Amino acid sequence: MLYVIAALVVVLGLVPLGVTLQRTLRKAARLKSTAARAQADIADRRGLIRARIAALGVALAQRRRIGSEHGVAGTAAEVEGRHR
Repeated sequence: MLYVIAALVVVLGLVPLGVTLQRTLRKAARLKSTAARAQADIADRRGLIRARIAALGVALAQRRRIGSEHGVAGTAAEVEGRHR
């Protein structure tokens, strides 16, 4: 008769353990999903920042090129005596 009580105690102990394990696994899956979404969002933002930096570099290069062309053109105009 004592073994029946011991088996009952073991079963009653395993039920809450199973419920707790199930909840933990669900929350772990939800956390993994959220982390994946956050990582994808960060990667998207990083890509946008890289694109903006590249566009800024192109714009600055164009500005330098235009500035150097105006500097050469201004010098040539001064040599010829014309003003633009």
